[in-house]
Amino acid sequence: MLVLDNNLLSDYLDGTDDARRFLQRYEQEAWGVPAIVLYEAYMGAVHGYIDGTPDAIRRAVTSSMDVLDVTARTADEAASLQSELLDRGVPADHPDALIAAIAREHGATFATAEKHFWDDEVQPVLSVAEYDPY
Repeated sequence: MLVLDNNLLSDYLDGTDDARRFLQRYEQEAWGVPAIVLYEAYMGAVHGYIDGTPDAIRRAVTSSMDVLDVTARTADEAASLQSELLDRGVPADHPDALIAAIAREHGATFATAEKHFWDDEVQPVLSVAEYDPY
């Protein structure tokens, strides 16, 4: 499974060519979207950063992707991941650690444009696919 971060999901929903090309490489895999990332996409729509309404975004996401819940187990996984990242000298912001932990909890690859996750020290504790639209 490929778990999408908000930067990739937002670009995909906006029809960005970079996002479409990136995701074409993962067409044979299931795609997951953490519930918190879905919320971020809704807020992008509400504030005019993403075209569409929250309802249209929900339909687009749920028709082709799995929405992954944030649970107490996810919180535990995020704390463990953040501890491991701190030990490796590459801590993440708290929301980013939670989103990445959802990928790790599901044994998935985390697709993100957040470059601190691209550090070689992160790979042993989290599978990361580098989305670089810039």
